[in-house]
Amino acid sequence: MLWAEVRELFPDQFVLVEELKSHYEDDKLHVEEVAVIKPIHDQHEAWKELFSAKNERFVYHTSNEAIIVEVRDKPMIRRSHNDES
Repeated sequence: MLWAEVRELFPDQFVLVEELKSHYEDDKLHVEEVAVIKPIHDQHEAWKELFSAKNERFVYHTSNEAIIVEVRDKPMIRRSHNDES
């Protein structure tokens, strides 16, 4: 389903969706088609769904005209070793 269709069906609310078609442009993911998993009725539920979402699933608000996500590399995690003898 196109994002414009999702916006018409679920105006001004969060939705849990699965990415079906997308492309990268200038370090940004432009999502073109999604499958709606379910509408989300409040912000608290949206946070819960967002943090438990896996793979190509994510939560987005239909007030956004397009789904464009900035892609960032994960910074390396460094641990300091304490050599206490």
